[in-house]
Amino acid sequence: MRIKYLYRVFFLLSAFSFQAQQFQLNTAKNNISNWERILSPRNFLVKDTVAIKSIIKPLQKRNSDSDKVLYHLLLANAHAKAYDRINDKSNHHFSKSIQYGQKLDDKALEIWATLCYAEYFYNYRHMTKAFPFFATAIEKIDQSDPAKLIFPGKSFTKIGFYLGTIGNKKEAVNYLKKAIKYTNHDTSEYAMISDNLGYYYLQLGDLVNARKNFDKASEVAKSVGDSVRYAKAIGNLGLIYEKNQDYPRAIELLQKDIQISERFQAEQNTMFAYTVLARLFIANNQVLEADEALKKADFIAKSKPYFKTNELEILKLKLQIIYKQNNGGDELGVRRRIGILEDSLSKTDGVLPLNQANWMLQKRNYQQNIASAKQQLVKESFIKNLVFVTSVLLILLVITVVFYAKKREKLRQGQNDSRIKEYEKTNVRNEQKLADAHRTLDSQIDFLKRKNTQIQKLHLEIEKIKNTELPSGEKEHRKLDALLQSHLMTEENWRNFKSEFQREHSDFYDNLMENFPEITASNLRIILLQKLGFSNADISGLLGITVEAVKKSKQRLKRKLGDKYDLLFQLIAVEN
Repeated sequence: MRIKYLYRVFFLLSAFSFQAQQFQLNTAKNNISNWERILSPRNFLVKDTVAIKSIIKPLQKRNSDSDKVLYHLLLANAHAKAYDRINDKSNHHFSKSIQYGQKLDDKALEIWATLCYAEYFYNYRHMTKAFPFFATAIEKIDQSDPAKLIFPGKSFTKIGFYLGTIGNKKEAVNYLKKAIKYTNHDTSEYAMISDNLGYYYLQLGDLVNARKNFDKASEVAKSVGDSVRYAKAIGNLGLIYEKNQDYPRAIELLQKDIQISERFQAEQNTMFAYTVLARLFIANNQVLEADEALKKADFIAKSKPYFKTNELEILKLKLQIIYKQNNGGDELGVRRRIGILEDSLSKTDGVLPLNQANWMLQKRNYQQNIASAKQQLVKESFIKNLVFVTSVLLILLVITVVFYAKKREKLRQGQNDSRIKEYEKTNVRNEQKLADAHRTLDSQIDFLKRKNTQIQKLHLEIEKIKNTELPSGEKEHRKLDALLQSHLMTEENWRNFKSEFQREHSDFYDNLMENFPEITASNLRIILLQKLGFSNADISGLLGITVEAVKKSKQRLKRKLGDKYDLLFQLIAVEN
């Protein structure tokens, strides 16, 4: 047995020879494309006894965690192929590869190592042992970007096959559809995925999609020269004819499948095909042909310990033949063997373990859904609390802003009231000063200048209020406007001013009245103020009109006086 094992190791590990030097040159790179190249199945095809040393040495020498993952994965796979069964050495190296993968920031290697360990149990029919590794890989893959996975197409394919085997056909289809997206069209792998997609669609009762995928699988397999996959695809196509009870056509396709599979020594597919062929022969009442097909299938089934499920299916078909032939003598032995197999398979890939694995997967999904729902509730509760707290803070902020705005408005209003009162007091003082000064022209001029200063200040205050949108602005505007009107030259002020002017500048005034009868009362006010040195702006302020109005009044007077206009203003200048 040990000699046989060593021979297998020798044969399997010889595959690395031609590319060992290439690995040595590129192992300095830690990236997905480099990892895929090292782990690619095609690197296991060449026979050379020294190749294993060439590939492992660079990985051992660098001794990084990623290299350790690769190292243990390669050894685990080599031991699995050599033993062709579950073994302690493979278990050890697969476990190590996962442990080192968990230390890496990039989870791609950890996920791939986990999937490889899961597939190892799956290939040797230990479905319940495979479950925790597939479940872990599924959870991590669903949270990852497929573009950042090692062999994303192969990863989804492994998961799809396992889910289909344990009875979760719908999810199997979903994962195989994902696998198709990351698989090159013109490859055997694409044909394999399409073939299995067709098989799961068939089991779901979707014959249209089943046929479409079987046809696609056979077409691609034929174009890339994958004869065994082509045989499987046309054999699976026969299952559709079986569903439609077209047994002759189904038998024809299965026989073609067997012919190709035997030529290429594809034992497992040959066994499957003979089993299905026997079932078709029984349905078509070809009992002798069915019995012959089962013998060939049974011979292959007994050659591998992990073909026990197939052997059980073969024995159950044998029972049907026994009933049809009324051969009760063989029934006891067949039933005894069925009992032994069912007991053995109850721990590996029988109905019970498959159902158990499917139940565990459903339970895990249910628990994840509950956890997800709880997280969603916590998230929603957090959002509600956040909205509530934010709303309260906003309300408090608004209240605070309004409070301080009102406070500032009250303070500003108080300041404005104080200024208005001060302006009123100043106006009263100016009036009193004028009265105390016995209303001389000089006192009148001084009075008008002070008024003009007050008027300018009031105009500025009014402009400030106009630029605000405060509630009290309109009320303050009315107060200031009234105060402004009180500063303008009243009829009484004008009479007093005019009287004093006539007394101080009698010659000028008399000359003005005698030689310029065209002058109106409004013109006279402007001329007298200008005579005393007030500018257009001063005049406009005192009379309560705009500067433009003052200028237009002068222009109208110029048109009215004609040549006498220049004489008038020469007189103003000379007399001044």
